Amino acid sequence: MKKTYKAIALIALLGLALYECTTKKHAQSVTLLPQNVYASCSLSADTFKTWFVGGQVTQGGLVTPANSVGLVHNVNCQFYQWAERMFLWVTSPDAGKIVLQSSGFYSVSPSDSLTRPMIQNSGAVLKMTTHISKLGPDRLPVIRDSKGGLYEMETTGPGEKAAVKDSHGKLFAVAQVKVVDNKTILFTDATGHVIEHPQPVIFHQKTHMKIVHRYAAGNKFVFLDSAGNPVQSDEGQATGDMLMSSNGSLVYYLTMVNDVYAWYRTMIKQSGYPMNFPTTPGDLKIIQAYAKLQGDTALINPNTLAMEFKSSWVEASTLTDTSTYIMMTATIPTYSKANPAEWIPNGEKTVRMALVGIHVVGSVAGHPEMVWSTFEHNNNTPNATYQYLDTAKNVITMPQDTGNHWLFSSNASDPNFNVTHIKAYDTTKKFHISDTAYAAFGQTISPSNTLRTMPWGSAYGAATNGQDKSSAASNSEIISLNNSIQSMLVGNDLRKNYILIGATWTENGAAPNGNVYGSDTTAGVSIGTSVLANSTMETYIQGSGTSCFTCHSNSSAPTLAPKDISHIFGSMAPLHTRPFSKKH
Repeated sequence: MKKTYKAIALIALLGLALYECTTKKHAQSVTLLPQNVYASCSLSADTFKTWFVGGQVTQGGLVTPANSVGLVHNVNCQFYQWAERMFLWVTSPDAGKIVLQSSGFYSVSPSDSLTRPMIQNSGAVLKMTTHISKLGPDRLPVIRDSKGGLYEMETTGPGEKAAVKDSHGKLFAVAQVKVVDNKTILFTDATGHVIEHPQPVIFHQKTHMKIVHRYAAGNKFVFLDSAGNPVQSDEGQATGDMLMSSNGSLVYYLTMVNDVYAWYRTMIKQSGYPMNFPTTPGDLKIIQAYAKLQGDTALINPNTLAMEFKSSWVEASTLTDTSTYIMMTATIPTYSKANPAEWIPNGEKTVRMALVGIHVVGSVAGHPEMVWSTFEHNNNTPNATYQYLDTAKNVITMPQDTGNHWLFSSNASDPNFNVTHIKAYDTTKKFHISDTAYAAFGQTISPSNTLRTMPWGSAYGAATNGQDKSSAASNSEIISLNNSIQSMLVGNDLRKNYILIGATWTENGAAPNGNVYGSDTTAGVSIGTSVLANSTMETYIQGSGTSCFTCHSNSSAPTLAPKDISHIFGSMAPLHTRPFSKKH
């Protein structure tokens, strides 16, 4: 046992030496992967070679996509390997760009559009947006209360009067809301009358995520649940809050789908063909027939099935070292900063952007709920404390990361991590940036300190899925696969600097019910890395009881309907409008 502890200590010292070397060279902190992890999920060198065009691993070499139609997935590791291959594929260099920019993919317009057109990549510079919306099962914004609970949020629409009911059910128009002594909330009508025991009028159905209504109270907001109880919440990124790097760059987002998804969405929109996301050769044949009818004679890489990508980026010019980042040229919005408390959109600029995170999502054989995976740059964010299994299957506890040179944290020891500083609000479809919502808390338009609270998609000390009986065992799968892939990438391949955080799905492709493994063990719960989050996209809604399917589901009546699985599905405009007979 003493030898084991000495070996662990030696590995830790080597890791520290590597850390110091890295930070001196790049002036940045990085996520260090334990090298003594139990290799419960790995990939052979011979198999890895087959992923590359030409059958040999080369620096920056082109990787081919996984075959989602024929995916064999008897164990978790096979889902994680699928995610890794898809990530390496779409980020492969391709004629001076990356595969994700090629013609097999379509950009989806920002969420502030009434209908979101899909625009096929044609070599033109892509556009990114600074805001991201996290929606719940009722397609309402999601917030977290002070105790970590999630709610969906109703708001009063433009030009509408806020309304509440009193204890007798009488309806009142709200003229003013005041917070007295930071605890008592007073609602008054136009006559100054105080409305007793106000209760909001909730218009949406109630799901496992309770619904609150938001009311403006001076320079802050108050939230009431359906019974009129105040809910304490600092609105998170899900409700329009924005993220800024320690170097001062806003985070920008890009949403894309592949051609299979685009034509599938068009077919469903125009013909009403009753089909979930494709998972079989028969499903794929129907989509290919429809695309051919519309003039697209051949889908590119059709065996990938339907795929969706959401990625996060920062301005490359703000980085102290760009040599470890995958890059793209893109057009981003610019802002007038004349008022430091409110930045106003005033145009656009085309600049080099650096990839910091990406969701890789796709349907595979037997899984129309889709596999949801996510990746991050290894300089993004410090990890909270987590556990893993060493080669002797001892449980090892990794303390919270330290360091002051993370891209999204200048102080990894900050006890007030994941506190939002910036809010975007909609003004005639132009998103202003403001600190107004948080001024009462002393916040400004500035970077905040971010922590990845659920490293490797697992809650500390909790069972993560049915195959891995502990968080340590689940984490070991992800860590060991990262080690395996990184050890086989050669030279200065930029993809070495990105790590798989995890992937999640449901048992046997059951309709997701919004819950996570452990609190519930029915077939519709999230398994794999069951509390998965990306620190650049779910920054402020990370939690031990939440996952991708918390929002990407219809928990009141679980279904596999695409509109319940994918938030972009319902608002996307079709590619073409020629008729299609269901007999095809």
